[in-house]
Amino acid sequence: MKSLSLIIPVYNSEKIIKRTILAYSKHFSKEFPKMEIIVVCNACTDNTEEKCNELKREVPLKVVIAPKRGKGNAMIKGFRSTKYDLIGFLDADNPFDLKEVSKMISLLKSNDMVIATKFKEGQLKLQTSVLRRIFSLGNAIVSRIFFKLNFQDTQAGAKFMKKKVWSGIDGDFVCTGFEFDIELLYRAKTKGYKIVEYYIPPKVSDFSTVKMSILPGILYRLFKLRISR
Repeated sequence: MKSLSLIIPVYNSEKIIKRTILAYSKHFSKEFPKMEIIVVCNACTDNTEEKCNELKREVPLKVVIAPKRGKGNAMIKGFRSTKYDLIGFLDADNPFDLKEVSKMISLLKSNDMVIATKFKEGQLKLQTSVLRRIFSLGNAIVSRIFFKLNFQDTQAGAKFMKKKVWSGIDGDFVCTGFEFDIELLYRAKTKGYKIVEYYIPPKVSDFSTVKMSILPGILYRLFKLRISR
């Protein structure tokens, strides 16, 4: 497992994206001789795309445009642009200790997918904002009750898998927003792929694109997913 396609979904991240890309490139290039970073600009209205393009001479970087707003729209574009055997994504604000992320990725030697969890023994105190706590808790409850996903944290911004998993579940996704992670896990579990969680405490960060106004849309799409599958 010496090749990696790393996706970074971004929305108006001009203030942080360059240092994030450089940090990811510096860390993971030591482990993966063949590596690509795919930044998916999701309906950005600032200079995120330009900031990324400035780094193309320094980093094996691909910039993909997802004009329709929504994390799911960005992730689908990103996953379909990957070329290596191991694929996955990290959030744009570099929220985790990258040494721990490397340990997490190493679990793919004996599993098909590995996902980070910010929670330990079900506690939410490690989250960085009240809204994120509510958002994560709500998604965990919905995913357990309606989709039988027994994971502590479906929303952590670090998920990696073997390319065969994506090839086996790719199709018309219902969930195009932040709830995309639930559909991703649901599809993978339904196909019988082996998924494990790995605990990584998050860094403190004020950067977030989660807003209360997106919750009705999330609930609608999850309901639509539930009745369609």
